Amino acid sequence: MKDQVVMLLMGIVLALGGWNLTQTFALSTGQVVGQEKVDKLERQVEKLREQMDDMLKVDEEIMEQHQDLFEALRSSSQPSTYSY
Repeated sequence: MKDQVVMLLMGIVLALGGWNLTQTFALSTGQVVGQEKVDKLERQVEKLREQMDDMLKVDEEIMEQHQDLFEALRSSSQPSTYSY
């Protein structure tokens, strides 16, 4: 009778160990998949930041060009000091 109880307990322990191993593997797989998704999102965010920086530089250049144009228009529209 003792042998049967010991064998039953060993069977239960082995089954629990196998279940535990399966759950641990599933969790680690899920963690790796989640980390890969996070890495992909971080790369996309970095690309978007670079694009935004480039766009800001272009916007600044356009604003400078407009300021230069307005300065040129102001200076050309001022009355000239010619005397006839």
